Amino acid sequence: MKLRLLCVPLVTLLCCTYAHSEESLLKEQPLKVIYPKPEREHESDNWYPLVLLKFALEHSGRAHTLESSVKMVQSRSLKELEQGDLVNIAWSMTSIERERTFNPVRIPIYKGLYGLRLLLTTQDKLSKFQTIKDLQSLNKIDFIQGHDWPDTDIISDNNLTVSTSTTYDALFNMLIKGRGDAFPRSILEVDWELQQLGQQTNIQVVPNIALSYPAAVYYFVNSKRPDIHQAIQLGLEKMHENGEFDRLFTHYFSQAIANAKLHEKTIIHLKNNHMSKLTPLENKQLWFNPNE
Repeated sequence: MKLRLLCVPLVTLLCCTYAHSEESLLKEQPLKVIYPKPEREHESDNWYPLVLLKFALEHSGRAHTLESSVKMVQSRSLKELEQGDLVNIAWSMTSIERERTFNPVRIPIYKGLYGLRLLLTTQDKLSKFQTIKDLQSLNKIDFIQGHDWPDTDIISDNNLTVSTSTTYDALFNMLIKGRGDAFPRSILEVDWELQQLGQQTNIQVVPNIALSYPAAVYYFVNSKRPDIHQAIQLGLEKMHENGEFDRLFTHYFSQAIANAKLHEKTIIHLKNNHMSKLTPLENKQLWFNPNE
């Protein structure tokens, strides 16, 4: 009887110890983070959202691996993200629908500058923009956007005309062939894109106007991976606290912001009905202010 009484606590202790060890082991297992390989060949290891993601994971303190999936367009990457097998994280412009489907890290990785847009057009159409000064006068412009981009709905919601295509390269072809008047691009994208186009086209930036609307590009995580979401959230918060986020952002984008010459342009504001009420617009640290 005494032996039985001694064994019960011992077995219980062993079971608890094993369970605790197993739990600790699981917590220590590296996070396997898989992002979609970009469609465009130029986007490599020095690509800003990927570099920022690496820094955020490192700042989180969690052991992890980071690898790419197969190459895929954005529409497929979001479908794969919902499944969570080939991809468990992606970054994209946010919308209410996307925030319902995925788990967003509500820290805008571009500080809202994907909502500040210059207009690309062809030289023969520059005259169409000379007298435009407000939203109403934009009615005569046919805009070009990706068919599944949140920006497409934003432009349409403001009673403007928009034509779409499914691939990035096709959008520039539409512009060159006159199947649209203007292709709005973030001020962070324009310099690189014009450089890639080179002298082979007559695409130019409209000099006198720009568009602005509330927008955020987030990291979106598969809804079944709160561990990855928590690590990225923690890492980005630490980067904001220690100034690393702003240092990285400035390194990548200060020249593009200066080149946009916003002080020379009339900025036309559009409404965005697709922003969640949970968007942290009140946290000024997270957003770029062109007046500062």
